[in-house]
Parts: sequence; structure tokens; C-alpha cells
Amino acid sequence: MGSGSNWAENEHPELKPIPENERPYGTLTFWFMMFSMNTCIPMFFLGPIARSLNLTPLEAAVGALIGNIAATIVMILNGYPGWKYGIPFPVQLRPSFGKRGIHLPVLLRGIVGAGWLGVEAYGGSLAITMIALWALGIDRTTVVGEAYKYVVIALIAYIALAIIVTSKGLKGIGYVANYGGPLLLLYFLWLLLFLHGKNINITLPAGVGLGSAAFITYVAVQTNWWATVALNISDLSRGLRKNKTTLWGGLVGGPIIGIVLAQVFGTLLGYYLVLYTQALYGQGIVTPQDIVMVAAPGAIALVLGELFAFLAPFSTDVTANIPPIIDILTASFKLSIKKAALIAGVIGFIIAPWWAVDKGQDYVNYVTSFSANYGVILGPIAGIMLADYYIIRKMKYTERELYSNTGIRWLEGVNWAGITSLVLAIATSYVYSWLRGELQSVGFLVFPSPLSWYIGVVSGLVYQVVLFKLLYNRPT
Repeated sequence: MGSGSNWAENEHPELKPIPENERPYGTLTFWFMMFSMNTCIPMFFLGPIARSLNLTPLEAAVGALIGNIAATIVMILNGYPGWKYGIPFPVQLRPSFGKRGIHLPVLLRGIVGAGWLGVEAYGGSLAITMIALWALGIDRTTVVGEAYKYVVIALIAYIALAIIVTSKGLKGIGYVANYGGPLLLLYFLWLLLFLHGKNINITLPAGVGLGSAAFITYVAVQTNWWATVALNISDLSRGLRKNKTTLWGGLVGGPIIGIVLAQVFGTLLGYYLVLYTQALYGQGIVTPQDIVMVAAPGAIALVLGELFAFLAPFSTDVTANIPPIIDILTASFKLSIKKAALIAGVIGFIIAPWWAVDKGQDYVNYVTSFSANYGVILGPIAGIMLADYYIIRKMKYTERELYSNTGIRWLEGVNWAGITSLVLAIATSYVYSWLRGELQSVGFLVFPSPLSWYIGVVSGLVYQVVLFKLLYNRPT
């Protein structure tokens, strides 16, 4: 980068590019970061979701492979500018949306993050509730149903602890909790092997077909799972040391190993765990927390499993879900860290589905509906970002373009090509779905086709290229 002047000199410290000699991540660190971030409670919902949609294990694995490869390709492409220039997500958005215009995509990304905060917080609270009820002497099978009645109590405590950790910066808890996800994966692998030794007779579904609506919905769920981080991956890739090893081994290899392969494995692991436990304990056993409660062999295994089921989402919330919400509140509304953390916690509590879930299957359905539909707003942002860097800028940013609006029309406030492209791409998904009769209602909301992320990426890219040329005709 560089243009002869230090345009970023007066920028907020968190938004300045990280110098090459100060980047902390090597290839192995980035691999573990991807893997640890991926292996949390929601990943094990992918198996129950596939089972509830009547997919076979092969169809579930194919859906996981397709969806995660698509999201990972966008992730790698969006992560490259972060690796190359050391810039974070908000700065990467500036050329395509303008310095003031970035608040809209950052807000949309934050809304989805808030949704995941609610899902994760509910999952962690459910695990703690089950331990508490079991410790009070309630039978295991009864706990599975009773826990949903009292989970809101544990949710309040969960949110309060998350607020304290986030606002006070108690990194020790976050550091320990980061191992919750990988430990949970190993725990479930052990539990599956234990159940497999019981020689249970299981019946696989007939399948739905790779062209069915159920399979397409499942591909959308798998795609949208990482369509979130595919946008702001530069917040992580900017920390990679700048050499060919970290480029190919870290930026490319990390998501492929830590996300694509891990997601396929986690999907199948969750799928067979559900099959085995339902064969033993009934169709009502669908969530990972339910599985631990009824299938864990002994008190120690039960408590460890539910503790891992708490630590895994908690670490994700305090490191990945709450900080983006705080960023919005501090950057756009100038709130203090403590006030922003408190408001983020309140948002998480309201969005958590304690008001919408009465049993495990309801929770699975909630996660399915949520994760299948938010791609309609994330896909267009991804397409616009790719168009801006790879087509309009021809893979070259200058420090002036990123950190100064002096004499640059599309940075003086709002880049209307980006904002208009975002609106048009979202509208395109709705028009496409309306023409095909694929609009669907979820509560009072109407969502387009589950393929809206894919439609949004392509249409956002095309609109951005065309509109930028028409509105600004960037000089050479």
C-alpha cells in the first residue's frame, strides 16, 4: 500500500493497518483459530437439522460440502485484502460503501451476529439448566422436557456473566473457554463410539434427493453458517504474518481444514448421535444437550458433557458474537465499552428463543429457520466487496483510498453504487422468489428462496460493477 503520505496517522488505533512486523498469527495458529471457532454447539445442530429434514447421511455430507466450500471461497477472497494490507472489516468496506455508508453493512452484519448471540446463549443456558435440575434429583429423561421451562433463569445468569467478561476483559475465562469447542468435539466422538458399541438397530431415512426443496434448504443452512465470518474475515486474516506460507497454508488452508472438513465431520457426528439416542430414548431427543443428558454413561460424563456444552457457546459469544455488536454501539453511537456491553447483553437476551421454544424440536426448527434465511442480506454485501476489490480496483488498494476522502468522490460520505447495489440485490432475491412462487413466511416476516445468498453474491457483484462505472467512472 502506500502513496507517499501516512493517511492513517490520525485514524482510530483499531482501524489502522497492522504493520507486517507486528502480526501475531502463524499458519498453525490460524488453523486452530478456524477449528476452535467452528467447533461449538451450533455445529452439532447440523446433524439434527439434516435428520429433521429427512436427509440421508450422504445427502447431509454433500450438503455440508457444497455449502461450506461456497462460503469458504468467499471467505478466502475477502480475507486476502486483510492479509495483504493488514486492514479490518470496516476499513475494507470503505471503498465500496463510503466512509459513512459502511454503517449499513456493518449494522446488518451485527444484526446477524446478535441472532447468533441469542442462539448460542440459549444453548449454553440450556446445558446449565439441565445440570441444575439433574443435581436437584430430577430424572434424566424428565430433565429433557423440564429444562425448557426454566432455561430463562439460567439465561439471565449467562448473559450477566458474558457482559462482565466482555466489559472487564477477563481474558483468562475466555482463554479457558476457547478450548470448550474442541473438547466438545472429542467428547461427542467418544460418546458416539460408546453408543456404537451397544449394537443399536437404526433405520436411515429414504432421503429427499439432491434437487429437493429440503436439500436446498439444508445447503442454505450450511452456506449461511459461515457467510457471516466470510464478510469480516479480514478482522482475523490481518493478523497473519505476510508470507507465502501463511497465505496458502493459513488463509487458504485454515478455512478448508478448520471449517469445510470439520463441518462435514461435525455434521455426520451430530447426525449419528441423534440416530443412536433416538433409537434408545425416543424421538424427542434432538439437541446436543438432550443427547448428553440421556446418553452420557455416569455422573462425571454427564457433567463434563454439559459443561463443554456451556463453554463452547460462551467462548464464541464473548469472542465473536458480542464484540461486533459493541463495535456498532461504540463506533456509531459513541457509547462506552461498559454501556455497549450491557446493551449487547440485553439484545442477546431478547433475541434468545426462550419465548419461542418449548422443546428440543422447536429449538432445532428455530435454528433452521434463522440460519436458512439471513443470507438474503449477507450475500449482496459479499458480492459488492468482491466486485470492488477484484474487478473495480483490480486487486490494488491505496492508503489514500482506505483512509482519506480527500478528492475521492465515492469516499466523501456514501458510495451510492454500493448502497444501491445492496438494495437492488436484496430486491432481486425477492423478485426471483416471487416469480418462482418460493416466498415463505416465518412468523410475520417474509423471506425469499433459501438460495438468496447465492443470488445476492452474483447480483451484488454485477450491480456494483455497473453502477460504480455509471456513477463515478473511476479515473485511471
